Amino acid sequence: MESRLITLYSKDALKLNGEYNSNLIFSIPNIVDENPDISYLEVSLDSATIPVSWYLINDLTNSLSYIYNNSVFTITLTNGNYTGTTMITELTNKFSDNGLVVVITLSQITGLLLFKFSNAITPIQFTYNNGLMPILGFTQTTVGVAVVPQLPMNLLGIQKINICSGNLSTLSSFSSSPALSNQVIQSIPIDMPSFHQITYLDKANHFGRMKSRFLSNIDIQLYDEKSAFLEMNGIDFTLSFVIRIFRKYRVSHDNIIIPKEEIKEEKKIKEEDKEEEVKDKELELLSLK
Repeated sequence: MESRLITLYSKDALKLNGEYNSNLIFSIPNIVDENPDISYLEVSLDSATIPVSWYLINDLTNSLSYIYNNSVFTITLTNGNYTGTTMITELTNKFSDNGLVVVITLSQITGLLLFKFSNAITPIQFTYNNGLMPILGFTQTTVGVAVVPQLPMNLLGIQKINICSGNLSTLSSFSSSPALSNQVIQSIPIDMPSFHQITYLDKANHFGRMKSRFLSNIDIQLYDEKSAFLEMNGIDFTLSFVIRIFRKYRVSHDNIIIPKEEIKEEKKIKEEDKEEEVKDKELELLSLK
């Protein structure tokens, strides 16, 4: 068995999703050449340094749609990180831009929001989608002039990073998400606040057996737990992988050296077998007489 260390810096990659910086291809020829003597490969994420540069409110979570007086409106928040107070302020201003006066309060007991519209001439219909509404606590379309979402507001954001690769995919990785399948090389929990850095070291020495037996380039994807690409906002990160190579050994029988002790033991067994054979023949002759 031999091993190879591969260090990746996202700045060196071909970036397939621009400033998101989470769908990359690294051109590194001849990492492991195709060879019939290779039995299989194993891969492990050895280390990673990933800045927490993504936003809670991003291109996928920044919009809120509603119907008022038979017209459809969409509120788009500025991408960034929010507290409960700054979220309420931003929403109040966006509704005001559309001519609606709303007082939004957050219950300190239940964590639920209350949207209370004071000048609405018709009920407001919050149309459910996968944008901002899950963060606000909505699980369904809701109508009224005093609207309370079904769940508490959730400003916790992304829970973990799934580091994935098609070229490095293994036979020992499984995911509840069909989109990720067995391409997850490692899953890293996010335990640092925004604008800090996550540092990962493989203390468990976890290796997965790869599907491929050769490697000429590496593709890397960073997904969240919902199988959405991370929006790294153009900030770079580093990864290090270890590839272990297991080869087939072709042994010629002519070159096999048997220890002298084994030869002596085998000779002794043969001699004992001959003695037993002689005794058996003598017994056979005596029985015939």
